[in-house]
Amino acid sequence: MKKNLLSAAVKGALGLTVAAIMVPTMPAFAQEDAEMVEEVIVTGSRIKRADLDSSSPVTVLTAEDMQATGITDVGDLLQRLPAMSGSPIGTTTNNGGSGAVNVDLRGLGVVRTLTLVNGKRTVDGGDYQTIPAAMIERVEILKDGASAAYGADAVAGVVNIITKKDFEGVQLDIQSSDSFEADAGGQQSFSFLAGKSFDGGNVVFGAEYVKQKEIYQSDVPWDYFQNSYYILDGDEFEANGATSGFPLGSSRIPEGRLQRGNLTQRFFDLNGDGTANTARLVDHAGNINYITNDDGDLVANSKFVASQGNPTFNHADVFMNAGNGVVEFDGRTYNYAPVNYIQTPYERVNIFTEANFDLTDNVKFYSEFRANLRTSAQQLAPQPYASGGDPGYNGFYTLVDPLTGNPLREVNVGTDDDPNWVYTDDQSAGREVEASSYIGISEDNFYNPFDMPIIDARRRVVESDRRFEQEISQFQAIAGLTGSIQEWDWEVSYNKGYRQRSDQDFGQFYGPNLSKAMGPSADLDGDGTPECYTDINNPQTLIEGCVPIDLFGGAGSLTDEMLAYVGTVVVDKTTTEQDQFMASITGDLFELPAGTLGSAFGYEYRREHYAYQPDSAKVADEVTGNTGAGTEGGYNVNSLFAEFFAPLYDNGTQSLDMTLGVRWDDYSTFGANTVYQVGLEAQIIDGLKFRATQGEVFRAPSIIELYRGVTDSFPSYDDPCNSANVGKSPGCAQTAPQTDTQVLARVGGNENLDPETGDTFTVGFVWTPELPYGDMSLTLDYWQTELDDMIDNLGAQFILDDCYQNGNSDACSLIVRNNDYSIAYLEDTYLNVASLTAKGVDTEIRYGFDTDFGRFETSLLWVRQLENSRVAFAGADTEDYVGTMNSDSETYAEDKANYAVNWYWNDLSVSYLGEYISGIKADASYSDYTQKIDYQLYHDLAASYNFSQTNTRVSFGITNLTNEEPPYIDAGFNASTDPSVYRLFGRSYYLRLSQEF
Repeated sequence: MKKNLLSAAVKGALGLTVAAIMVPTMPAFAQEDAEMVEEVIVTGSRIKRADLDSSSPVTVLTAEDMQATGITDVGDLLQRLPAMSGSPIGTTTNNGGSGAVNVDLRGLGVVRTLTLVNGKRTVDGGDYQTIPAAMIERVEILKDGASAAYGADAVAGVVNIITKKDFEGVQLDIQSSDSFEADAGGQQSFSFLAGKSFDGGNVVFGAEYVKQKEIYQSDVPWDYFQNSYYILDGDEFEANGATSGFPLGSSRIPEGRLQRGNLTQRFFDLNGDGTANTARLVDHAGNINYITNDDGDLVANSKFVASQGNPTFNHADVFMNAGNGVVEFDGRTYNYAPVNYIQTPYERVNIFTEANFDLTDNVKFYSEFRANLRTSAQQLAPQPYASGGDPGYNGFYTLVDPLTGNPLREVNVGTDDDPNWVYTDDQSAGREVEASSYIGISEDNFYNPFDMPIIDARRRVVESDRRFEQEISQFQAIAGLTGSIQEWDWEVSYNKGYRQRSDQDFGQFYGPNLSKAMGPSADLDGDGTPECYTDINNPQTLIEGCVPIDLFGGAGSLTDEMLAYVGTVVVDKTTTEQDQFMASITGDLFELPAGTLGSAFGYEYRREHYAYQPDSAKVADEVTGNTGAGTEGGYNVNSLFAEFFAPLYDNGTQSLDMTLGVRWDDYSTFGANTVYQVGLEAQIIDGLKFRATQGEVFRAPSIIELYRGVTDSFPSYDDPCNSANVGKSPGCAQTAPQTDTQVLARVGGNENLDPETGDTFTVGFVWTPELPYGDMSLTLDYWQTELDDMIDNLGAQFILDDCYQNGNSDACSLIVRNNDYSIAYLEDTYLNVASLTAKGVDTEIRYGFDTDFGRFETSLLWVRQLENSRVAFAGADTEDYVGTMNSDSETYAEDKANYAVNWYWNDLSVSYLGEYISGIKADASYSDYTQKIDYQLYHDLAASYNFSQTNTRVSFGITNLTNEEPPYIDAGFNASTDPSVYRLFGRSYYLRLSQEF
């Protein structure tokens, strides 16, 4: 009876009735229950209460809710809830994904949502792939800041996974799901759950296996998935759709893009009159300035003015091989879209067990153990090799004057103390320009058909895949004691977490070998196969084992032997450890006029350690792809906390209660911090309760933010100095070539970071009126969060715009450009610079009624975001994300809603669900056009039948019933859409068989 009473309390008071189990992707909603029931603890408080309507809003999902959706990962389900926003990574995140699944409550960032399992932290920090669905009894989502209860990170709120503790019997579940539209993919899962209760205790054991197969963009029928389209003409796009855009592609092409080291003249506005002149050479005295006018005639006796700039040169003559030999480059690009995953594959095994034993009449021992083993992968377009940023042959070459054919010379037209060297064609004047260094292909390379080096070699290596694989091993073990002393309950526990991750990058090149293979080579032994040398004129300089590489032959020219010599598998190791000790005591202090003053006191110690060991080739910058240093560090924190529940007034009909929580945390990294939260609950009349909270929150800098070694990142960017933007960017010295959509950013940690601090406020009501027919509940809450000293990167685009458009010299100091003015890289470290304000309104409505042909239940959960604004740094403009996709390709819909109609009749249940996402706006990447993306409305239909005689349940569902395709978004980083928000695969289905013994 105790089990049934507790289940009824939680399901009734928080709207978790079994009647809602067939709501795909949607929780049941708040339903009040005035009956006094056993006291229980709800997320956000440590004080046991019979009334589960706390001052903070809580939404709950049951295991049945999850099963009805066909989703085997609770993280995917949670992110579809209206309270979630932003674009956290999941298994449909290919570029930037890791196989993990995160959630983002309120759109404040994944790191500001605290994930707990049975009220305790996890070593993964919120990777929902590690949480087996089979062990979940319910999920409580606290939609309010909770730093006073749980410490750092609970800024937006808390997701608390409550596991099954008293399961009896054996249950097997088998499920298969797939898309009707995709030509590949599919997911299969199997779970096993067994439990046994005995006198003085119980044991639960379970295991889960899930396998998801990959889907390429080419496997899905949406036209814009098949190329990388960008909007250049807004009118054309509105008339003809996404595929009317420009297929920008990549400059790294399979045919090769090979730039020779010869010089040509550069057009230059030397006169400063706004027209382009061909800036040529000056003599040693500066009397003759070889400048042509607009008609191409030489301008006689024109004077060189050093202050107007020194004429420079273009490197020209770019070549490729499309299969018919080396010819001039024709401007083509590579379509990288179809060969990218849009659903990433993974296999995971989760094992879990829980045990509870009565040691004495007043002391109970409990333990939990969870293990997660996972392999996952992402696959991008093949290696986009470019010698400017990747390793290559390091050489020097002599600059040749394009007018004379002789070595280029320069003269000093300034003074000895203030020299100003300019080029001259006077072979008797000045000095010969020093040889120029390059990273590319040697002029003596066997496959080089030219008598000069290739100083910029680009090649899409289609002969091999570029794939990233992860292997995860994670263990979490908890042991604790609970008991009572007189009227006080106590608990002590120890929580140990360990996570090891191994990353393997396939399709990369090893720099030292690549340098040799692109260097001098010849067939000096006459066997028809070239060899590598340091000097092809000296056979004694043979490089043993080296295989010259052919980057001039076009697609297919790289043999297995070449790839075996230069190729490498890069292996990184990451280890995370967590230790958490907690001790708490709860009980009543004394009587107040309206009731007993409840309290909870406690102490917590937590230690976190993180170590990232990249492959040694990455540390030495000797490999293609992302490189950088490792990270290792940790911290510990000692905490004291207290909580009080004070009944202030109660006349039997009306009541007023107050809650107060306070917490002190002392971090080894930045020192101490104290936060509080106060709440009020007012029962105005029967069925109507008002509630409000106000408190402080904080987030401690993570180990990565503090100690991260400098590593490579490749964010999207639009150079303010490219040909399309230079006219509106006064800080640009000249027009910059931009041949790619991503730029190299070097990102590192900052040991001087302070914690983020902020305030939260919520106010609302719960109404459960007595109706003549049926039962209803309505919950409405206004919420607001303000956060200062946010830890963030400024971002590549912000740094570029702040430098060249706003003239901020500090921003300019973070940018490094190449000789041709293209961007080499920029630096972007973590800083306490940003601030945030978020506001919104949550509405939950539920109505159910009984008929002669079954029970019907309807429900609506709707969140309207009123504001989600960010200020990048003090004094910067405020940017409101609501209703937009921002520059980081994160989506913040103004309105999100889930609604459902459920019918239950004997052993049959049928449910319909609608999921609504309001329209957004997004700035186009390469034009002054703001794209409007329509609202999305998805329809799901699910049915389940229970064969009671055999304890067999069969469930079937069709999701995205109307076959809605994901919206095209020019600014979308992955597949030109947002895989975290929109459904990608059209109409889909799932089929599940459950058997109990």
